[in-house]
Amino acid sequence: MFLASLLSVFTGAWLLAATPFTVTVKSAGYSARSDGETVTVTQVVKKGLADTAGLQTGMTLVRIITPIRRFTSRAPLPQLTEDELLDALTPPPGELLQLTVASKDPKKKGPGSVFLQSREPVPDNMFPVVPLPKEKLERLTMLQMNYYFARLAQAAEAEKNKPTLEAEQETRAYVVKGQLAGVMGGGFTPLQTHARLILKADCHSPLEKVELSGGAGFQALTLRPDSANQTYKRFVVDLPLWPVRDVVQGCASPRPPFERTLSVGMSCQGKPVLKRDVPVKLTVHCEEPLPGEVTYGRQVLYLVDPWEFLVGDTKPLLARVSLDKLIPRPAEATLVELDAAGKVSRRHASLPTDSHEQELKLTLDTKEARTARLAVEVRFADGSHWMSASETREILSQEQVDARTRRVVEARAKLDAFEKRFFEKFDDPCKDLPATMKWLQAQTDLEYASAEKDGHSFSYKVKGALAPLAFSCHSWK
Repeated sequence: MFLASLLSVFTGAWLLAATPFTVTVKSAGYSARSDGETVTVTQVVKKGLADTAGLQTGMTLVRIITPIRRFTSRAPLPQLTEDELLDALTPPPGELLQLTVASKDPKKKGPGSVFLQSREPVPDNMFPVVPLPKEKLERLTMLQMNYYFARLAQAAEAEKNKPTLEAEQETRAYVVKGQLAGVMGGGFTPLQTHARLILKADCHSPLEKVELSGGAGFQALTLRPDSANQTYKRFVVDLPLWPVRDVVQGCASPRPPFERTLSVGMSCQGKPVLKRDVPVKLTVHCEEPLPGEVTYGRQVLYLVDPWEFLVGDTKPLLARVSLDKLIPRPAEATLVELDAAGKVSRRHASLPTDSHEQELKLTLDTKEARTARLAVEVRFADGSHWMSASETREILSQEQVDARTRRVVEARAKLDAFEKRFFEKFDDPCKDLPATMKWLQAQTDLEYASAEKDGHSFSYKVKGALAPLAFSCHSWK
């Protein structure tokens, strides 16, 4: 069975090779016919390259001396396919083809070899596409092989230095009780939800610019490096892509995902513009616990020192403001003081919007006892306004301080009195915790007493005390 199949393959190949065909070498001006046993010149164009070299009709082409190529070295000319024979009989650009020939009439003397020098110059880029498949590699001459490996090295270097443009983006919005509570991977104003897009542009040559466009409703952007010779730049842009009202309504009714496709073009000196489409998506989370990054992401004001003031104090209040937490950055920002109703009662200082954390010293009005409420008021580029959560400082009169001190002393006295009675009653409160709890819950001078179900701890609070006391039975032992 195997032998029959093998014979069938060889018979088919022989029949294919034995079918006569003619190839025409236009660049050299001649034609040759192969019948599977011999290759014979059938036509020579007058004054052509072959005619000038002495090739004549009727001559038999025996073999090729040069150039050496793998596919012509492993098989005689009559056994080559039509495509292979045409390639073999064509003088390579810039090279010499030497053919061994025999005259039609054995008695007639003729040249033993014919030299066909190609009139075509070597192309500037002989191999525009690399790598080549195996069958094409086998047809290369030694000279072409040298050019090929040089082109491979050049292509590898070009690939290493090819411009690259990477995009990073993941934006999540959190809607709680019908309000946009926060955004991760972006930010928001009262009007617009912004997606943060990070573009890593690497030219390996001077970077000229990166351009973004996004169709209707999108304001095209042009991003440029910091210097003319800069080859790499990490651009961070916050894009207003979806109205806040649409994002909030996304929790009220099913709707398609929030997604936009941006067209990005990177221009590098001396190289074609690199273009790609970048999808930008927003995932909306409804009525979920807020991640810590969202909870603290918009807390931009922190009051440092002092913790409280006395009426008449003149020392300044140290405050820290971190506007870099806000996405997008506001166009204007002011440190303000609010009244009890949350209205602005005083503007303390305008804040630079392009800085990171900044410290300020404020002078509060300490003429009378009150609660000072401070916040940061901002205006965004879209015209909307936002007020941060307020931070407070108490301005106390001496009478208030004295009264507070008396309360602390009285609370401490009540706690000490109860603890004395408690430890006189129990040397080890954890030894019989149920009995301890029964006694504690019967005491009228306690607000409450409770124990963990596992019996490892208990706590109580004395009436008038400032804080409860908690006991760990493990620590007690």
